[in-house]
Amino acid sequence: MGNKSRGRQGTGASSLAQSCADVARWFESGLGQEILSQELALAQPLVEGLFGYHLMQAGVTDTIDFAACSRINHCFRLTPTPRQRGAALVEFEQLPLPSESIDVAVLHHLLDFSEHPHQVLREAARVLIPGGHLVLLGFNPFSLLGASRLIFSRAAMQQGNHLRAARLEDWMNLLDLQASRVERGFFRLPLQHRELLARTAWMERLGARWHLPWGGFYIIVARREVARMRTLRIQWRGERKPALRPVPSSPRVAARRGHSKR
Repeated sequence: MGNKSRGRQGTGASSLAQSCADVARWFESGLGQEILSQELALAQPLVEGLFGYHLMQAGVTDTIDFAACSRINHCFRLTPTPRQRGAALVEFEQLPLPSESIDVAVLHHLLDFSEHPHQVLREAARVLIPGGHLVLLGFNPFSLLGASRLIFSRAAMQQGNHLRAARLEDWMNLLDLQASRVERGFFRLPLQHRELLARTAWMERLGARWHLPWGGFYIIVARREVARMRTLRIQWRGERKPALRPVPSSPRVAARRGHSKR
């Protein structure tokens, strides 16, 4: 990380690498496992319907693989922490990838725990080809899960940014990313006990049926817009053609003409 990140670590703020390690352990809990299973169930059909040659996925944990159902042959994983297996260690503020080289990019809660979420999103948009797709997963602050930050503020999951989906869509518009679909999940109470979670399954069915906006997480599918050339048409018929008028000659030319006549 850069000097600015080291300075923040010295003041007690966690870097993205440390946050990923803490959140990965939180996802091993009963509540975390339930959220992961729902995220995978909603994201799999979305990723499966995207095509291309190269798929990049990056997230806070390596226990879930969104590329397992993809039809893209070349799928690879990037990570900010060396604790994830089978992934290349990178800095997401400066991806070591050429521009317009990736067909599909999957970001799993990276923006929730990054110190520079807008820059991470900018880099993801840079490496996407025109017409490529971004699948972004994040925690919804306006949900029962997000409201639990007021009570369980010490949990690793509660230490993130928790950006609104509408705010991310505004950022995407500035980066030529057009959100085409938004899915939401986990409408039930954020309880750690599996038995209690099972009893609140009716909340999940109700939220999914009515497409309620207060799901615990969201999935945004965005497409990078293709730059189009605008054709300018000139209406010659409607324009008035300029009339040809004689141009008066200069005194020198007039004098020469008079001398030649003599």
